[in-house]
Formats: sequence, structure tokens, C-alpha cells
Amino acid sequence: MEALWQKLVSGSSNFTLFALWPTIVVNLTWLGSGLFCLWLDSLPSLRKYKIQQHDNGTVEFWRCMRHSVRNKLISEIQLTFESYRLFVWLGISTSLPLPSVTTVLLSLVFCLVVEDAWHYFAHRTLHIRWAMDNIHYLHHHYMTPFGMASSYAHPAETIFTGFGTVLPMLILRPHLSTLLIWVVVKQLQATAVHCGYQFPWRPSRFLPFLVSASFHDRHHRRFNRNFAPNFVWLDRLLGTADEKNLGPRVTE
Repeated sequence: MEALWQKLVSGSSNFTLFALWPTIVVNLTWLGSGLFCLWLDSLPSLRKYKIQQHDNGTVEFWRCMRHSVRNKLISEIQLTFESYRLFVWLGISTSLPLPSVTTVLLSLVFCLVVEDAWHYFAHRTLHIRWAMDNIHYLHHHYMTPFGMASSYAHPAETIFTGFGTVLPMLILRPHLSTLLIWVVVKQLQATAVHCGYQFPWRPSRFLPFLVSASFHDRHHRRFNRNFAPNFVWLDRLLGTADEKNLGPRVTE
């Protein structure tokens, strides 16, 4: 693994390492996980796990994808490109040895906690009337979420909430490999809570402090509840949790 890493970083510029690589891996993850969710919709055997019975269909899927790509070009990718200078200045390492599995896992837990807190309060701010009417309304276009819709948002929202993904990197200054793992994990988590399915093997069934797809789905139907992206504790602590009857709905 370390020999492969050395080959990957050898001769690469800082822009390639800290701007292009994160952009490529996060967007490949977004595209792959979004297409996977679309494939799930084609399997009749999984309908019983669908939280809402409504299907957005392939037309809405491609509409969502076109908007999301434009949004990424305007905001997400620009945020990543601007952040790379900070990563270089902070001295994020690309050299060997690679961090241990324990170090990576502890870093990911820290990142999830920090990003969850930032996103919770940023998200609540976006529900102030002016912000909702002018910015956040776009993300609530879909009352029946699906995987690709995790990035369906206004550019200003993407930058505002997306800074929560950058923030723990600025605090921790981890190895570049940890940074890349983090952006992949965060994108997979965002897709998962928008997937529209509540499976019996979902992580939140065994770790009930995690946000599930059904928990976030409730936010898309009841806008002033369930703001947090990763953990349920801030919603519970601050009185914004709605966890009643979160299972699949037989009828709309």
C-alpha cells in the first residue's frame, strides 16, 4: 500500500494532490452511489423497504443530476480549489508512513462530530424565512429524497454547509490519505440518508445515535425537524427531533 501511495504522490503538484484528487474522488463517489440508488429503485423486491412509495423516476433523476453538476462547478469544486492553499499552508502531509487504521478511524469520528455540529446550526439558519425562500428551498424541491439529490442545492448553501466538511481538516491537519477517505465517507453518508430506503441492516439499527435515511426523510416532509446530518443527539437535545413512525409508508 505504501509503495502504491509513493507512486501516486511522486511528482504530483500541490494542486493535483489537494485540489484535483479530492474533487475526483468525491464526485466519483457521488456519481457511483447515486447510480446505485437508482438501480435499487428498479428492484421490486426492495419496495417494502422504501420509506415513501412515490418514485421520482428517471426524468427527475437526470434533471437533478444536471442541476447538481452545475452546482458543483459553481460552488463545491470552487470551495475545494480555494481550500487547497490552506491545506498546503497548514502542512498536511503526503509522505510516508501512512497513518494507522486506528488513527484514521479516530480522525473520521472527530470529523463526523465537528461536521455534524456545523451542519446542524448552518441548516437551522437556512430555515430562517429569508434563507428558506431564497436559498434552501431548492434542496426541499424533492419531498421524496433519493441518493443523487444529496447535492441538489443552491450554490450558496453548498458553500455554507460544505465548509463543515473542510473545517475538521483545518483543525486536525491529517495525512492526505485521511482527507481523501473523509470526503468519500462524507459523500457516502450524504447519499445514504437521502436514499429513500430503510433497510433492516442499516447502521442506525445497531447504533441508534446515527441519523438514518428515515430520520432525514422526515425532514423533507416536515421541514422544521431533524436537521442534523450524522447524529441524532443535537436534534434530541435542542428539541427538533421527530422520530415517531419513521418506518416505510405503505401509502402516501
